[in-house]
Amino acid sequence: MPKFDAERICLIRTSAIGDTVHALALANGLKSGYPDAHLTWVLQNIPYEMVKHQPAIDRFIFFDRKADTRGWMDLIGRLRKERFDLAVIPQASAKTSLITLFTRARIKLGFDRSRSRELHWLVTNRKIPPRPMGHVQDQFFEFLDFLDIKDSPKTWDFRFTEEERQWQKSFFSSFNRPAIGFVIASAHREKDWHPQYYARAMDHVYFELGFQPLMIGGPSAREKRIADEISSLCRCRPAAALEKPIRHTMLQIEGCRMAVSPDTGPLHIAVALNTPTVGIYGFSNPKRCGPYRFRDLLIDHYNDPGEENAPVTRKTKPGRMETIQPQEVIEKIEYGLSRYPEKGCHPKQAAP
Repeated sequence: MPKFDAERICLIRTSAIGDTVHALALANGLKSGYPDAHLTWVLQNIPYEMVKHQPAIDRFIFFDRKADTRGWMDLIGRLRKERFDLAVIPQASAKTSLITLFTRARIKLGFDRSRSRELHWLVTNRKIPPRPMGHVQDQFFEFLDFLDIKDSPKTWDFRFTEEERQWQKSFFSSFNRPAIGFVIASAHREKDWHPQYYARAMDHVYFELGFQPLMIGGPSAREKRIADEISSLCRCRPAAALEKPIRHTMLQIEGCRMAVSPDTGPLHIAVALNTPTVGIYGFSNPKRCGPYRFRDLLIDHYNDPGEENAPVTRKTKPGRMETIQPQEVIEKIEYGLSRYPEKGCHPKQAAP
């Protein structure tokens, strides 16, 4: 039995694509521990689009992060009309603290003081125990541990409509070979891999492995420039998927045989969708924000030899992404195709 009785639960995790993936696994865990409870999730518009069809969530309260004063007053007014037994807040930010302040809940569960900032400590009245910094997904699961929700399956289970499945089928029908997706940019330039390196990996995927390279990203002018540069450096013709809405990006990632990505939200989407994912890390610490699954496909130029047991930190290491060579990525792709012979299956067992 969970530690607290709760018939109405509120999850407050408002933003960031990767953390929305992490929060979905937490939401599914909350529902497994409280199967009869009514679960509300407070979040922003794009995260809402990602999870809007998830059966574990009974109701969403979503808002525009760029809203004016009237928009914020409307959100606060909606929250003030509600009353919850339990609010779970795996996010420490000023905006989240404001939302938590106006959420009427008997128990407001947040991080311990060492992981608290932006007034998070003051607006919560229960704290999970202190632990050394670890993977962000595991930090979310700490809330389930504190609530005594035991043996909850660690699942994301993204759901798509039949209409979306038809769109996905139509999109991939234009290719005459399976696709390998390359996420070509992140929100932080220091996390990005070099366009010339992408081009070399894509040419190998096309000419040597027989797959269609698919450049995955958003609709920004910067990502369009990167895609154009990669295309100009390729001998093959990579396809491009740089568009809204976010659910189309999710369907494109899921339809790929494999994915290659730096530290960015689509990487976590790929992992949650069980698409074998080559994570390329140098700037940020994969022990904290790397792929939660497919660790055997990780390329880690962040941690130096001998740092295997070093404490996990938020420290970044500029310039490390440039040290990741195309051949390293190519070898991981080839290994992944052998290790995971069909998308979504368990790893191929090594011969005795």
